[in-house]
Amino acid sequence: MPRMLRMPGKDVLPPGPKRDLVAELYVHYRLAARPPLPKIAALTGTESNPHKVSRETIRRLLTGTTTSQWAVVDALLLALCQLQDRDPDGRRWPEPDDNRWDENDPTTCREHLRRLWNDDIDGLEPDEAPATPPAAPAPVPPARQASGGWGGTPSPPADNPWTAGAASQSTLQTGGYSDEPPF
Repeated sequence: MPRMLRMPGKDVLPPGPKRDLVAELYVHYRLAARPPLPKIAALTGTESNPHKVSRETIRRLLTGTTTSQWAVVDALLLALCQLQDRDPDGRRWPEPDDNRWDENDPTTCREHLRRLWNDDIDGLEPDEAPATPPAAPAPVPPARQASGGWGGTPSPPADNPWTAGAASQSTLQTGGYSDEPPF
């Protein structure tokens, strides 16, 4: 008879983003009555859950020895929710239970797990995680010179052989680059 999986201890999986992700997966694993891994694997790759996941990958996800792509983690969640007869896009805590109920928190099981997965991938602690993804900085145009030109007289890069020696002299005299090589 196969051994039942247990949540790894803190000595094996220390507190942090990976442990939080594994703990959330274990919530669903326990609610599904700790099904055997082949049974979970059989539910993945079906019509309602198109991504096939091996039982070894499931074991590694539940023990925290790997972090897989979102499609794999989501397929595991779908299979565990199917065993619980639960909607993964339903509220995370649908009924008041053990002080976990927050009627102002509409987070779904899938949204919460995805947030934990992203935190694990990024290596963020829960209190460091941004509420929204940071916006990309806007590009800064080059400063316009008082003479009306962009950037003034170009200064040749020190490591550019085309601007070294006599060619750099012609650059300073004509205000442009010479087509002549420096050798």
